[in-house]
Amino acid sequence: MPPAIYALLVVNFAVGTQGFVFGGLLSEMAADLGIPVGTAGLAITASAVTFAIGSPVFAVLLARLERRAILIVGLAILLLGNLACMAAPGFGALIGLRLVTGTGAALVGAVGGATAAQLVSPEKRGRVLALVLGGLTLAFMLGLPLGSAVGGAYGWRACFALSAAIAALALLALLAVMPRVPPIPGPRPSPGALLRIPPVRAAFATNFLAFVGSFCVVAFTGPLVNQVTGLAGAAVGPFQACIGVGSLLGLAAGGRTADSPKGRTALLAALVLLLLCQLSYASLLAGWGGARSAWLLALTIVLSAGALFAVVPILQARLAALAGAATPLALALNGSLVSLGQGAGAAIGGFTRNHLGFASAGLVGATIVLAAALLAARVLPRLGAGVTPREAAEPARPGP
Repeated sequence: MPPAIYALLVVNFAVGTQGFVFGGLLSEMAADLGIPVGTAGLAITASAVTFAIGSPVFAVLLARLERRAILIVGLAILLLGNLACMAAPGFGALIGLRLVTGTGAALVGAVGGATAAQLVSPEKRGRVLALVLGGLTLAFMLGLPLGSAVGGAYGWRACFALSAAIAALALLALLAVMPRVPPIPGPRPSPGALLRIPPVRAAFATNFLAFVGSFCVVAFTGPLVNQVTGLAGAAVGPFQACIGVGSLLGLAAGGRTADSPKGRTALLAALVLLLLCQLSYASLLAGWGGARSAWLLALTIVLSAGALFAVVPILQARLAALAGAATPLALALNGSLVSLGQGAGAAIGGFTRNHLGFASAGLVGATIVLAAALLAARVLPRLGAGVTPREAAEPARPGP
């Protein structure tokens, strides 16, 4: 495996950590800034939505530029933006700075996955994309628990110092081993043409709904652990590590099936498991776990993360196969929908938590995941039917 693939893994580790590094300290952040916990969750949403909007835009605007330079600029913005977040004087300033860090993440997302796909042969794309996505797993296994430990010891602002340090590590790794990577030759990718392909639309929608439903609860991991187990601060870290363990297992399973005929079956199984996990969250938040609540919560987190992250490489590998020269745009759009799903899930979960109670957020999440599963069962059998990679790169034609 080229060393640059592992550098991209570290880059994803930095991006994933900055997105949620303070998630275990939302209650403490809210108390310090004098805002509801649900409102504090908007600090997650701000970065996620910026990533979601910016990533595909940058994929089109920067389609003719060398990839390594784009990644370096994105990581530099992440580094400086997180240092500024550490000193934010209030919640409004923090939201503004989270928009800046979201922009840095968007630059990385615009080319990161496609760069990984360019560095290996087509038959290895599914496994390589799963490996690079493993950086997000490391963020949950190491970055987020470290954030909770550091924030518990030194205050929630220290979480951003940790995120900046990880961004600096990723930047150094990139400078050390990443070669210059030219843009993919061919026509400039067209979002309109890409979205005209039915299986591509179905893959995008399934991924988006899965993340929206899951993040109605998991975006609030700190408050979730607080309410179900009574634990707080650094004690939240092991539960965040459970997300990483589940993600690692899910990526391994999804990566193995991504390029095989079993991909659709694995996808449907993962979505059904994700649905059951959202119902489990609702039950635990309603107080039905009893004396075993902590163990049941840890198991639910592992299974939920595993199911969610098994979905991603399966859909990404299929998108890369369909998109041809538009692969950077397809993967950027998919990544932006993942981020938008995370942000939308956090917003929906926060609103539901504030107005209907935390357990209701689990039920709302289950309903959204059910929609993803039904869509996959009905539409995704047509994935790959009669579609050539060239179609995704052709300019969009005006409608009638």
